[in-house]
Amino acid sequence: MILQYLTTLKLIGIYLFLIPILLGGSLSLISRHNKQLIVNIWGVKAQLLLGGIGVIIHELSHSLVAVLFGHRITRMRLLHFPNPHDPNDNSLGSVDHSWNNHSLYQRVGNVFIGIAPIVGNTAVLILITNWLMPGILSWFSLSTTTAAFSWSKFFIWLILVININIGGFDLSSADLKNSGSGLLTLLTIILIVSFFVSLFTTPAVVSVWLRSWLSWVYIALAISLVLDLITLAILTILTWRE
Repeated sequence: MILQYLTTLKLIGIYLFLIPILLGGSLSLISRHNKQLIVNIWGVKAQLLLGGIGVIIHELSHSLVAVLFGHRITRMRLLHFPNPHDPNDNSLGSVDHSWNNHSLYQRVGNVFIGIAPIVGNTAVLILITNWLMPGILSWFSLSTTTAAFSWSKFFIWLILVININIGGFDLSSADLKNSGSGLLTLLTIILIVSFFVSLFTTPAVVSVWLRSWLSWVYIALAISLVLDLITLAILTILTWRE
């Protein structure tokens, strides 16, 4: 019984937290570096021009999850052009919200509000890829169904994905701090939920269920990570030429 509980807890930790944190964290760090390179090459406002769609999705993700967890939005800026002469003005967008610290539900919500841009941008990437380049998802899923390739759709897809990658995945220190405020409460809930899950099913079933539900998230994050690395290489070369 204890072994089954610990195995279930380990699977939930790996599939639901470890893999997404590794992929999402890597993506966030590279996106942040890419934005800095863009600023170095073309100036502060260029990061919004090249990543504005991602920034909008980033802030909308924060606000949507905040509302879902009963938080009150006090101020929201989907896009903000920083003042290049003010070193403290470096935010591309923001969502300010308030909550009841005595509410367990709202405290746990802070974890998901902080990481919401990773989930929101990943969901949009999956939708865009399924719409413009479904063959990519078919290839990853080993499906025998193939879609006709279109160069025009490919370039539109590539532009949108790179824009989202540049502006959408970079989690700020405020995002991480916000998530940390509810992390202990969430971990306590996971320990309890894992116990009850282990009572009614086996670790093998949990593993299959988690992989089937999260595989598309892993694929989208992996594609984004590859494109972010390519973008990083191109920007680095441009920096050298400067």
